[in-house]
Amino acid sequence: MNYSDNYYTRTKSYHIDSSKLNESIQCDVCIVGGGLTGISTAYYLSNLDPSLKIVVLEKNKVGWGASGRNGGQLLHGYSSDTFSGQKNISKQDERVLWDFSVDAVKEVKRNIRKHNIDCDLIEGFLLTAASNRHERSLHQYQSELEKKYNYKDSVFLNKKELNEKFRTPYYQSAVYDRMCSQIHPLNYCLGLAKEALKNQNLSIYEDVEVSSYTSDSKVQIKTSKNIIITADNLVLSCNAYIGNLSKVLRTNIMPVKTYVTALETLPDKILKEFFEKPIAISDMFFVLNYFRLNSHNNLIFGGRVSYSNMDPIDVEKSLKNIIKKIMPGLEKYESICSWSGHVAITQNRLPHIGRLDPNIIFAQGYSGHGVALTTLVGKVLAQTIHGQTAYFDLFSKITHSKFPGAGIMDTPLLVLAMSYYKLRDMLGLY
Repeated sequence: MNYSDNYYTRTKSYHIDSSKLNESIQCDVCIVGGGLTGISTAYYLSNLDPSLKIVVLEKNKVGWGASGRNGGQLLHGYSSDTFSGQKNISKQDERVLWDFSVDAVKEVKRNIRKHNIDCDLIEGFLLTAASNRHERSLHQYQSELEKKYNYKDSVFLNKKELNEKFRTPYYQSAVYDRMCSQIHPLNYCLGLAKEALKNQNLSIYEDVEVSSYTSDSKVQIKTSKNIIITADNLVLSCNAYIGNLSKVLRTNIMPVKTYVTALETLPDKILKEFFEKPIAISDMFFVLNYFRLNSHNNLIFGGRVSYSNMDPIDVEKSLKNIIKKIMPGLEKYESICSWSGHVAITQNRLPHIGRLDPNIIFAQGYSGHGVALTTLVGKVLAQTIHGQTAYFDLFSKITHSKFPGAGIMDTPLLVLAMSYYKLRDMLGLY
């Protein structure tokens, strides 16, 4: 299946020369899923042991899913801001997990600079407040970063400071983060894949659908065309697209549809009303808006979600209605294109990482924070196969609950729950 039409596929800088899978093969490690988790795992495995025969199987194209369709915001932290209820996670563990998320941002930047990946890295991020309640939460958040995690790369900005430094007149205050950034996610994914493919023992097969697998002393992976891949280890990195390949994993995530539009190159004159310079921005509504101005003066704007899997009647119009409220006048400019895609959320909004069998490991459920986390999680999966399991064991301690009726009744139940929070946003009860 070809890439969907979106801003990233229209502006991608790289092409992957994937292999054709025409016969059954054997390998040391088989990775199912060619998104950022799978590609990162392959990249780090080949660095740890270049002699390993590594196979990546992707149903569509490298970066076809959320890895190549997201808002491009490179952020630390997790979608959940609390580890409450996690009885197995100590305060020390919590600090290690926070530091891990910061290191994840650094690791992506390190890869970009090391390999000169053309993905429009721009540093700087604003988490903004649109109400007094949001502002109180911002103060608490920024204070916690400093006192609890000793994080020094963020600063609170009041309305005057925000306007002087960054504009964004719609918002009344913000926390500015120097480390968090923005990238062209598909170019990053493809650029990392090209680096991994420099190892001749590594192969990426696109347009290969895995239908099932069995595990014994070795794992046998069967494709929809009845081709068998025999591997010592299997990595499942399908995330929102796991489907029926693993019902165990599917019950722990909810695929949620998100929406993005990209505006044409905007004139400097009107941009100066809303932006001092290119930057990534997110607000604090429950159904948040996240957007960024890139180096080409394109506004990449994401907002709305569909828990029912039903698209708005007109995605572009729906998002431009939000743009009109936040940045009036910009909605009049043409959208290059608008698109949707699925992200996988967990009930606690923390990543779901673990082991299904002694030789089968997985990672999924980044809940909207996957741009940064996937790279370092891929490194953790690679290290785990290589026998270094400290981070893997820590993530495995996080307990996850199944979604009720997963795959059958989970969507309507979640729609009902989320409607309450969307109503609060609409009524201004924030």
